[in-house]
Amino acid sequence: MQNYHITEDLEAGMGGVYQATVQSGKPSRLSWAWKIVGAIFLIALCSVASVGIAWYFMNHIQGERISALGRAAELQSSSEQGPVHPQHMLAQTANNTKAAIHLHVSGNDDSSLRWVNDVDQSFEIGGLKLENNEIVIPSDGLYFVYGQASYEVHCDSSEGGQELSYEISWFSNAAPSADRKYLLNGVKSVCQASVKKDEAVFEVIYLGAVFRLYKGDKLSAETNNRTYIDAQSSKTFFGVFQLAHAS
Repeated sequence: MQNYHITEDLEAGMGGVYQATVQSGKPSRLSWAWKIVGAIFLIALCSVASVGIAWYFMNHIQGERISALGRAAELQSSSEQGPVHPQHMLAQTANNTKAAIHLHVSGNDDSSLRWVNDVDQSFEIGGLKLENNEIVIPSDGLYFVYGQASYEVHCDSSEGGQELSYEISWFSNAAPSADRKYLLNGVKSVCQASVKKDEAVFEVIYLGAVFRLYKGDKLSAETNNRTYIDAQSSKTFFGVFQLAHAS
């Protein structure tokens, strides 16, 4: 009985030592309101970001689709029309000009270049004419003059190097001198020391520029070695087309 009373007294004495130090209370209404406002703002921000990202990708995909359709249409149009030859493109361009002429070299073994009209893609329109192997200018204006000479040379080492030249010359009554003058000139060197005997060498000389020409002017094209000329129509030619009338 004595032990029982001691234990009871100890429990009673310790009761004053261990007292609750944290008191639970109800959360503030203002704190809850701010939390709700923050959550709503975060949801709205995420929604706007999602809409923006979706709009960007939809426009990007749509743009790619339009570009792809455009390229497909271009390819289909090109395939339906077939390959376009440069000579054919030149003829189409000439149809939109005021005057034009495009000549091919004759395949005959002449000592000089002989130009021909109405063969393959060669033509003349708008008053430009081939007369006595010369192009005659019909009226004053700006003209684009061009020409190309293609060569096939079989080199002989005993002869050493050779020079090939192609020039377009001009005669005009309006010029101070009656002598024929070079409008354009090109030179290529072939058959150098490194080339083997009988080795074929292929060279091309292209000329082209814009000139102010006058009615009655005459243009001619010549080379220093007709023997080496490749007479295919796409390789050796001579032509003029008008860009504008004289102002």
